[in-house]
Amino acid sequence: MDNQNNHHDPNWLDKVLGTRNTPKELGPDEMAVAAAGLTHPDDAELEKIVQESLMENWGDEPVPEEAPEAEASAADTTKKTTGASRSGTKKGYFATAFQDMKSENLWGMPHIVASLIWLAVIVAIGVSVGRLGWLCATDVLALGKTPKELVFTVTESDDLDSISRRLEEEGMIKYPTLFKLFADLTNKGDNILVGTITFNAETVYDYNALVNALSYRKTEKATVEIMIPEGYSCAQIFALLETKGVCTAKELETYAANGELDDYWFLDGVARGHKYSLEGFLFPDTYKFYVGDKPRRVLEKFLDNFDYRFTDRMIDKYVALNKSLGLNLTLREVVIMASIVEKEKASHLEGYSIASVFYNRLTHSASYPYLNSDATLIYDVEYYTGKGITNEQRANSPYNTYTRKGLPAGPIANPGLSSLDAALSPETTNYYYFVYDKKAGQHLFSKTLAEHQRKVKELGL
Repeated sequence: MDNQNNHHDPNWLDKVLGTRNTPKELGPDEMAVAAAGLTHPDDAELEKIVQESLMENWGDEPVPEEAPEAEASAADTTKKTTGASRSGTKKGYFATAFQDMKSENLWGMPHIVASLIWLAVIVAIGVSVGRLGWLCATDVLALGKTPKELVFTVTESDDLDSISRRLEEEGMIKYPTLFKLFADLTNKGDNILVGTITFNAETVYDYNALVNALSYRKTEKATVEIMIPEGYSCAQIFALLETKGVCTAKELETYAANGELDDYWFLDGVARGHKYSLEGFLFPDTYKFYVGDKPRRVLEKFLDNFDYRFTDRMIDKYVALNKSLGLNLTLREVVIMASIVEKEKASHLEGYSIASVFYNRLTHSASYPYLNSDATLIYDVEYYTGKGITNEQRANSPYNTYTRKGLPAGPIANPGLSSLDAALSPETTNYYYFVYDKKAGQHLFSKTLAEHQRKVKELGL
């Protein structure tokens, strides 16, 4: 009777556990028993309830031992129903989530299509960035670049921006901003110096080589080799040097007139102050000058060469010349004679005979007071006074050897070595006249005026 009463007592569990008056949290096993609606489960029923509780908590469904159908209870049916309900709820959640994922959209498009578009955009951006990086790398490393010769001058007013732009204009780089960034990042931008650099056609210059070429360690001044022809006047030499980028003619004229020069012995008695005052002493030869050179350095290079070429043996000849002629010619006057010979002669060998004609006239000035050289008058018209010379100016010109006795006021050219030697050691002759035979390409010399006039007539002059 007690067991039956207890079986129907809804509070029997609290009484047994002693928790009616002391609230106690139910464990999972106890909650499972209560959920099964059993008041006094036997051992078999209790074991099933515990196993089902563990399965629901851990998600792994153990394979239970088969119980006889006779022992199946309402609790088993309840458990299966509850498990099926929960399993269905779980499957339903994922099905709903998948359906929501498919239904999401961007700008009215299905989510998967939008994802593909975003992927395409990302790929396109990556390709563009990669291509840009490759183009930058080819320029920085000069990949595929064709070498070229370039004379590049950095002036005081240049900065890294202007240098970068000019390098782009000259075809040395493609991206001036990138070049400037490279120079800044490598801390070489501040090393670039004023000067002229020659980039040669055998070298490919990447960014690093370009910066080094423009920097202190690699900067080299560009040079130019110039051949100065014998007989060139100062005006012609200055114009040639300007054409080659060495100096401007104006700079050279100004410095030749008044610039400070080293003390050269052969310039004693040479009056400075005129732009062509160094005429006759700029020795014609082949020179190497810097592009953008200094006027003083250029002029002294000519004068140094004259000093070197005018040897001690030539000085001895100069002394012997005055002794043999009974004259007292200064060295400058000998240079004047050499310049006239230079402009009048048709060949080097002929220069010695030409010199003898003019020296014969100088030493017999009573009979031949004038040298009568066309070359001196031409110099005055073309280079000294100017092409607008009037008849009065021509008549009174210090370079007119038809009206001025003796030598002209100064040299009319810069004579070469052979003309200097001819002026120092002329041939001994009795010639006082000469006329040019164009057909023969040489001069015909005469002792008398009658002989000279006959030859002139024969030549049809």
